Amino acid sequence: RRDAGGAAGAPAEGSSGGGLRSGLPARGAASGSGSDAGASRGGSGAGESTAGTIGDGRTRPTTGLPAVASTASSGHRPYGGRRRWPWVVALVGIVTVLGAAGVLAYATLPTATVTIRPAAEKLGPIDLVVHADPAAAAVDVATATIPATSVEVAVEVGDTFDATGKKTQETKASGSVTFISKDPTRANLVPAGSIVRTAAGVGFATRTAVTIPKARIEGLTILPGTATVKVTALKGGPEANVAPNTISVVPPGEDPVLLGVQNRAPTAGGTRKTTTVVTQDDVDAALKTLDKRLKARFADTAADPARAPEGTVLVPDTALLGRAVADPAADALVGTEADTFDLSLSATGSVTAYAPAAARSLALARLAGQVPSGYSIVEGTATAVAGEATAVQTAADVPTTSSASVVRTIDEATVKSLVRGRTPVEAEAALAAYGDVTVAVWPGFLPSVTTTESRIEVRIEPITSAAPAGPTSSPPTVTQAPPSATASATAVP
Repeated sequence: RRDAGGAAGAPAEGSSGGGLRSGLPARGAASGSGSDAGASRGGSGAGESTAGTIGDGRTRPTTGLPAVASTASSGHRPYGGRRRWPWVVALVGIVTVLGAAGVLAYATLPTATVTIRPAAEKLGPIDLVVHADPAAAAVDVATATIPATSVEVAVEVGDTFDATGKKTQETKASGSVTFISKDPTRANLVPAGSIVRTAAGVGFATRTAVTIPKARIEGLTILPGTATVKVTALKGGPEANVAPNTISVVPPGEDPVLLGVQNRAPTAGGTRKTTTVVTQDDVDAALKTLDKRLKARFADTAADPARAPEGTVLVPDTALLGRAVADPAADALVGTEADTFDLSLSATGSVTAYAPAAARSLALARLAGQVPSGYSIVEGTATAVAGEATAVQTAADVPTTSSASVVRTIDEATVKSLVRGRTPVEAEAALAAYGDVTVAVWPGFLPSVTTTESRIEVRIEPITSAAPAGPTSSPPTVTQAPPSATASATAVP
């Protein structure tokens, strides 16, 4: 086509007068009635046109390219009459929008929310007897033993008691008597210890032997022989203090016709004094009374809560009283001359005290050991109560009762693995063991939970009230624990 020549009026490809394609202007041809000032490349070798005018008279700038006929006046579209660039732009826009929508969908679709409302179950009550022993050095959960404290208790009682014994002290009267012998034939020897008496029978004994000379006869008169000797009353007391000439009965074996006796002076010195003394019976009775008082005082003191160390409780029945000591010694009192006597009794004992808090803590520790695998104790629900202790010699048994609410341990990763790819109904059934479960997917028309675990949200709502305790202390029954139910039994908020 480019060899068609540059002569004016020559037919050219794409001219208005004809050509290979209708509506395509010929390169280098005149547009309308005017002619391009530049000649097209032809066989003459004139070269490319460098300038020209278009139909509206404007000058086309020099481009160094072959001239292309303007289509402004003819209204013809180049290259078959279709605009391709707007379609390309529209296509690019659609792709961009779809890409953005895909990114947005990836960022927001799909999601799933798993809401779990754990249902608490009651664990217990569990009864346990905790042994509080002063000999224990540390808490032993296995044997349910806690250390106890031995509290020293010292007590003393005393009183004044009456003496009931009597002691009599007597002194013997003494004096002298004169023997009168009327026997002219011989002297009379009266041995020492010879007994002379009053007419009333009060006897006296001669202290020494005495010889009584024989009587003398002078004319018609008989002069008796006489001898005086000291005597002592046979018995003490004032009864032997006799008046003069009262002693008149000669010793036995003497002839009262030939021998006589008399006290020319009164006898004196006979006394009797009676005093009160402490007897063994008095001391025994006093000790019995004091012992009873001492034990009562000890029991009251051993039960006094004020004597318990801080944080502990006394167990009065464990009180043990030591040996009592009397002051003064009982033997030293017997025979003492006194109307009354003082006696005291003292002893030191002990009583066991234990800490209820320690008993409750041990009960809770044993309770924690009863939590089934896959369960956890709900925080703040574990309680233990310690009852009144019973004495076991110097130790004590403390009854305790403990209970708690427990829930299944929830592991978020396990929950996600159990629901991914399942329908909401299947997912809720898979998590039924955890409590009340709701599974929601978004958008709502999706048939199943997304398999992308990062798009699954797990929400755990506050724990509901625990079920009432059953009639036994058995732990809750675990039917089929989820795979996550392997965590240790720790408190769950």
